[in-house]
Amino acid sequence: MEVAAIEPVVSSEQVRVWAGLQGFLSLAALIALALFFLLATPFGTPQTRWAWLGPVNDWLAVLGAGPWVVAMILLTLYVGGGPWLWTLTIAASVGAAAIAIVTLLMITGVVGLSVQSVVAVGATLVTFVWAAVAAGAANVAGALPSWVSVVAVAMVAALIVATVIASVGYAAPAGSMLQTTLYVFGAAIAGLAWLAFPAWWLVVASTLA
Repeated sequence: MEVAAIEPVVSSEQVRVWAGLQGFLSLAALIALALFFLLATPFGTPQTRWAWLGPVNDWLAVLGAGPWVVAMILLTLYVGGGPWLWTLTIAASVGAAAIAIVTLLMITGVVGLSVQSVVAVGATLVTFVWAAVAAGAANVAGALPSWVSVVAVAMVAALIVATVIASVGYAAPAGSMLQTTLYVFGAAIAGLAWLAFPAWWLVVASTLA
């Protein structure tokens, strides 16, 4: 007597659609943020005609939380995640929601940029760890190639290194060349990790079996 194969709770197409949506929204938010710093020059001579790019990034972060959470849950369901992955999925989903909430509070003037930044960095680190574990589980399940997991691990490592460099920079003499160099170096590494994140989701959408 043949035993029928157990079908996934969700289809690969469903996961790909939401992963792709999350990737595109995250990429759009990053592009808006990059253009804001490039054109509005908030740390130099402010160019007010480009200031609207900042709120565009903020609103994309708020609107992108829904697809982000859905994509994480669907991928976890698709690969049949165990207790550890589900724990991370719940934590990452709470983190994504926290980013949206604190960003909305920042838009309305309830909290400042410093609070939003702390929440965003902490929640992003959790979601990067989730991506590494989820990609590993997907590779074991034959749903994603192994190199997708390597990229996810590299994102986690890059964000941790950037955080350490920024912390050392904070302890350096204020306004010194050392502090500036460390901040720039840390920001560059963090920027690469953040840029890799939407790309990772688009890769998931295009390679999921």
